[in-house]
Amino acid sequence: MNVQTTAANGPQFDINNPQHLAMRKLMADVYSRHANALERGLEQAAAKYRGMGEGLERVAIYVLADPMLGWLCGLLNIAMFDVAELYRVRATA
Repeated sequence: MNVQTTAANGPQFDINNPQHLAMRKLMADVYSRHANALERGLEQAAAKYRGMGEGLERVAIYVLADPMLGWLCGLLNIAMFDVAELYRVRATA
């Protein structure tokens, strides 16, 4: 049995859905600002952007009632948490 684990098998943005396109832009902005804050050593600013990511997830789930978009926002939050942990470990090493 050949099992592939590629991005194509995971959740995808629906490029025909204007809400998905708008949220994709917001998610990219929050992620890049979070990464920039970490790179500059601004932990409080990075935490603020993680909070924004959590807010995007809640909007997707509770306001837009879009579970797929909520899942994608959840993946964004996991990625931001992981990147913040990498920076934390690197700073203490």
